[in-house]
Amino acid sequence: MDNLIFLIVITAALSLLLNVLLKRWQVESVIGYILSGMMVGYAFDLSHNSSLGLIAEFGIVFLMFTIGLEFSPKKLRRMKREVFLYGPLQLGVTATLFFLLGQWLFELPWTVNLIVSLSLSLSSTAIVLNLLTKYRKSSSQYGRNSVGVLLFQDIAVIPILLLVSILANDQQDITQVLTATAIDAVVVFLILFLGGRFVTPYVMERVVGTRSNELFVGTLLLMVVGAAHMAHELGFSYSLGAFLAGMVIAESDYKHQVEADLAPFRDLLLGLFFITVGMQVDPMFVLGKLPLILAVMAALLVVKTLVLLVLMRVFNNTKNSVKTALLLAQSGEFSFVVFETAQANNLFMDPEMGQTLIMAIVLTMMLTPFVFRYLDQITEKLVPAAVADGEPDEAVEQAEQDHVVVLGYGKLGGRVGALLQAREIPFKAVEFDAANFRQARKRGEPVYYGNAGRRQLLEQMNLTQARAVVIAMSNQARISLVAQSVRSLAPSVPIAVCGSDRDHCEELVEMGVETPINILDQGAEALVQQIDSDAD
Repeated sequence: MDNLIFLIVITAALSLLLNVLLKRWQVESVIGYILSGMMVGYAFDLSHNSSLGLIAEFGIVFLMFTIGLEFSPKKLRRMKREVFLYGPLQLGVTATLFFLLGQWLFELPWTVNLIVSLSLSLSSTAIVLNLLTKYRKSSSQYGRNSVGVLLFQDIAVIPILLLVSILANDQQDITQVLTATAIDAVVVFLILFLGGRFVTPYVMERVVGTRSNELFVGTLLLMVVGAAHMAHELGFSYSLGAFLAGMVIAESDYKHQVEADLAPFRDLLLGLFFITVGMQVDPMFVLGKLPLILAVMAALLVVKTLVLLVLMRVFNNTKNSVKTALLLAQSGEFSFVVFETAQANNLFMDPEMGQTLIMAIVLTMMLTPFVFRYLDQITEKLVPAAVADGEPDEAVEQAEQDHVVVLGYGKLGGRVGALLQAREIPFKAVEFDAANFRQARKRGEPVYYGNAGRRQLLEQMNLTQARAVVIAMSNQARISLVAQSVRSLAPSVPIAVCGSDRDHCEELVEMGVETPINILDQGAEALVQQIDSDAD
């Protein structure tokens, strides 16, 4: 136990130090985590630790849950082309090319070659989705393309792992394996998706009614881990269960608060996942085989980029096709999962070639944040100006803007909302009290459940694009806390606060609130009138 605590302290300190230093050069934290894992793994000989790997895998589980939150059945239907056309084409064509190269260059056994080819065709959901979300590019056309392909790949991991089991059990009847798997798939779907749609709203309403944030977070953790474990027990990946659980909650009124509460767990576990990725890197092996590793890495990037570029160009303009191809050129974390499963079933290649592939995959993952940072510049270099000028701007889903965000929707917030509706000013509201929230939703008002002090939830309200923010609360300490969160996230957006006395209004002015309204003297009408006049 003492050794474990020592390792945790050393790893945490090293990753913190590296990331602070790397941020000076605007290097993504993913790189710092991987480098930390490399150093700690080499120093303490931790190249493979199954317990640590299992914990780290839950970083992917929480990531897939948040992906599920963004992919309700309605949104999935809207993205059917990106998921069910681009995804299968990319995976099928890329795997075929890798299979042919494996047969020609390395003369691998066809079973091993098939598993390796499918694994290398997968891209990194953890890195790409994190970058798209962080820099708000998910709604761009190349972002939609990338997310659609990644989503199909994540779903395809399930049959790939099934294929490994079938190839390993050559004595078992394939029909029986497929039948058992189909039955398990139906059970998983019925329990997690259909059952969840009826049970989840009932459970969440009771938990929200307690007004206990601890119970709310605990319920979420139980749902995520429970769904992941159930899927795993029925022979599927942890990630599938988490993804389905996310899709269930995506249809509920609590989606935004769920995402805000689980973001810290996701980010922490993803960091641990990338540390374990770094632990798989043997620096001495890399130095000894560097030319071969770089050659394999280059081959991976070139093949995947060309395949994606050609396929995307059939359906998209040149700029979007280039950006999508560059963003998905790496191999990803699920490659390691498939490799480990194959190795456990004695279906993997010789250790040296396997280590070479792992090193090449890690390097492609480490390269991705740098490619993303300079994606626009690289695209401008690759796409001739004449071609770019003749193409329309990339299609982007328009995020809501020029709206008012009302934080707190009790009596005062409801009055503000009614006045905004009367003036036909679009708005969104956030309310933490379950009774007030349910009453507003019954009236059909755009109110979301959540804690307005959470930065992640405020980001989902498109705060930076808002016309103004109204803090309609009665607790002075709470008002000050929320005002600080809003000001740090959106420095230029006017904040209108319904203060309870003049002293508090003066305090808010010192905090950077330009429009403190003394509600006792002026009323909500004055506040809304000022917002409307400022817009004019």
